[in-house]
Amino acid sequence: MLNNHTIQHHTELLGQLAVSPLDIMRLFIEFTEEAAVTHADKKSIIDAFRRVVRTGVSGVADLDRSVPFETAVRESLVARQGRRMSTLADLRSYTTRMLKLGTLNSCLLRAITPDQCLTLLRSHFNSSPHVFRKAKAVLHSIFTYGIRRGWCSSNPVDFLETPPVYEERIVPLSGKQIRALMHECNREDMHEMRPCMLLLLWCGIRPGEVRRLKWGDIDKSEKVVYVDGRASKTGGPRAVPLRGKAKQLLKHANPSSLLIAPRNWVRLWKRLRARAGLTNWQRDAARHTFASLHLKRFHNLPQLQEEMGHRDCSLLRTRYLNLRHVSSSTARRFFDCIPADCHADSDSAETADLPLDNRGEELRILHNID
Repeated sequence: MLNNHTIQHHTELLGQLAVSPLDIMRLFIEFTEEAAVTHADKKSIIDAFRRVVRTGVSGVADLDRSVPFETAVRESLVARQGRRMSTLADLRSYTTRMLKLGTLNSCLLRAITPDQCLTLLRSHFNSSPHVFRKAKAVLHSIFTYGIRRGWCSSNPVDFLETPPVYEERIVPLSGKQIRALMHECNREDMHEMRPCMLLLLWCGIRPGEVRRLKWGDIDKSEKVVYVDGRASKTGGPRAVPLRGKAKQLLKHANPSSLLIAPRNWVRLWKRLRARAGLTNWQRDAARHTFASLHLKRFHNLPQLQEEMGHRDCSLLRTRYLNLRHVSSSTARRFFDCIPADCHADSDSAETADLPLDNRGEELRILHNID
């Protein structure tokens, strides 16, 4: 039982807060109804009320330390100004679209739920599995940055399921197609593209990485090309051996900082494929060709993973490797071919239309790429 002095003290406190006993009573009744503790004993109700008060005070303090989603987006972009231009362009493209939609702009970062993130992605980034995955990754990076800044305590995107992607495997280039590409590189207006094609086909380097490589990245003594963090798509450096026709690059290697690829790479690369008759070019077809031939020749998946710059072997197993179209002898000749020993007639009518996986005389196609 409270004595008169205690009651008077509590009444004075309520008076200072401009809250009447009736207000307190209404709030307490509302709490018991919302928390479904109306039939609990007195101690349980009071303990539950205290937990709610403490949690609420802590939650309000956390919200006060958070920032709106729009602010978090802009700050995260500023923090990543040191990234490559292509990476920044992707980030700006997706974040600009998110902000233009405006559904999360004013929401405090800490208060955004997984359901809100899923609604955003499904409503505006569901045109293809690739777009959905990319938008999900960008959104995830924004909350990751927010966690580092103390604007939120968890990443709601972590709770989202990514829909499975079923991608058709890419068929490796045929001998005729490889010969056509290299033949076009011998033309005067395409000669600058020859080193690029050697890196694409015999080293499996990504087109975007080839554009950033310099002649100084080729090591004559080690017979490798170094794809450092500056040039690598994933940011991880790797050394790729120069095999087969790619050994020709050793003759031109120098410590120069000049780029290997020509300045007008995009236009020339498109024109080269068109002239070679490859208008329906599958993305990264040269890289897929390298992967399939590499595994068939060396039977070493971890080595292939390292040379291609993948984090693990999962993508190689599910998408890159297509061994049905490659024979062991073809792979051996592809990687072991020495330019000086290539004497076959590249214009032979008997070999011009034969696919890469046929055996016998048609394998001479690969010896005629010079």
